[in-house]
Amino acid sequence: MRSEFFIPENLDLEDLQSALQKNTRTLAEPSRTVYRTYFDSFDWRLYLDNSLLEDTRDGNDHTLVWRTLKGENRCPRLKLSAAPRFASDLPQGPFRQRLEPVLEMRELIQKFRIRSSIDTLRILNKDEKTVAYLVTEKNTLQRQQGVRSGKLADRAIIIPVRGFPKPCKELAKFLQQQGLTPAQDDLMLATLATIGEIPGSYSSKLNLKLDPAMRADLATKGILHRLLDIMEQNEDGTRTGTDTEFLHDYRVAIRRTRSALSQIKAVFPKQIVDRYKTEFAWLGQITSPSRDLDVYLLGFDKYRDSLPADMQADIEPLRDFLIRHQKLENKALVKALGSARYRRLIKNWHTFLEQPVNERSTLKNAGRPILEVACKRIWRIYRLTIQEGTAINAESPADDLHELRKTCKKLRYLMEFFQSLFPAEKIKALIRTLKTLQDNLGDFQDYEVQVTTLKKFSHQMVAEGKVSPDTLLAMGMLIDGLERRQHQARHEFAARFNNFAMKENRSHFRKLFTGCADDTQEVSP
Repeated sequence: MRSEFFIPENLDLEDLQSALQKNTRTLAEPSRTVYRTYFDSFDWRLYLDNSLLEDTRDGNDHTLVWRTLKGENRCPRLKLSAAPRFASDLPQGPFRQRLEPVLEMRELIQKFRIRSSIDTLRILNKDEKTVAYLVTEKNTLQRQQGVRSGKLADRAIIIPVRGFPKPCKELAKFLQQQGLTPAQDDLMLATLATIGEIPGSYSSKLNLKLDPAMRADLATKGILHRLLDIMEQNEDGTRTGTDTEFLHDYRVAIRRTRSALSQIKAVFPKQIVDRYKTEFAWLGQITSPSRDLDVYLLGFDKYRDSLPADMQADIEPLRDFLIRHQKLENKALVKALGSARYRRLIKNWHTFLEQPVNERSTLKNAGRPILEVACKRIWRIYRLTIQEGTAINAESPADDLHELRKTCKKLRYLMEFFQSLFPAEKIKALIRTLKTLQDNLGDFQDYEVQVTTLKKFSHQMVAEGKVSPDTLLAMGMLIDGLERRQHQARHEFAARFNNFAMKENRSHFRKLFTGCADDTQEVSP
């Protein structure tokens, strides 16, 4: 494993090399200057995977290095003509195959860039065989938006050669005798600390710690303020439109905001609730078309691959149609996010959330402890979920499943809002159980929507005069496949619901959410 050391400012590198060469055979490689760019996704997927991605440019050549934070290579180095923006930009091979599941659809973002002057000494044994490498670096942080240029600490790096552990240990001992100190962090982590950026700092999760005794209106403002933070962190990326997850996280925060306004009852005045329910509904509407097209583009390869091999090329005009319309919808979205209405909404929403609560509020739940309000509401929506699901049979219309899906979503959001009020392992287990049912209901709904939307797309493509009979035939086959999957999801519903509604789960819900609620009516089996 490679090991790194800080070189003291008062230590001359030539003196260090001279001291080493007194008792050690070495061979110097030519000095070189490289530019190293460190990448990660906006949500730090590589860092959270305990790894980093470095693009090293030496002249016109790019070398992509993916290694763990401890310096072990995840994949062999990859030579490229340019740095990638997405994992899908990489050539087919082990590097891409391993990186794609980590990054998924997220864009690689340049975190910072370093200019490194590098000298390398080969450490030789008596047979003139290389047994280790000593690399010394003079590193300078390059200026970019939000980052000032500046000198970074010089480093010495010992790179082992397989089968020769002893020379590395001796070399490490020598460096420490010369006054070098072990570096605890990789250069990337040390540089992030220098520029004041905290890796892993972004999360789309609420990550709240509520006090059970906190007033309900104050706790609800805390939830809504956190959701506003998530929206604002994703706003710039949503405008750019190249990384689809920005808009996804943005829209999830909007949906949660609307749910909190609707489901946490009697904590804010009705006129406030009605006003912002209307405004956030508008925000949901203007962001929907662009996100819908993102989803179809993200799933396009699966659509294509589901077709017979001799028809897969016929569906490509649909991709072109989606890309063309996605660009139009993104322009419309950017315009809406630049509108006076949007700016006014965000400004007024900040003002409301930051205003102190009315200590003498007459609203029923405003001054009650949030634990009581949470328990009562969760228990009530859980009972509704059981009642709606139990009423569904083989002859029930699709609308009944859609209504149950919406009720499950309300329950899920409430449980996530108030997760910190309950024992973590217990509420997380119940959320996982609920999610299994939600996945089935979501699939059923998604397949129905996709069938309807693909039919609409086919009519649009005909109207635009940019579709062949073969493409329409391929789209028809896609629709047939989606309808079959919808029928399969409908067939699986009963088992999924029965698992969610089983006696053991009912007992867990009752124990967790009725101890502090006054509404403890038994749940029907």
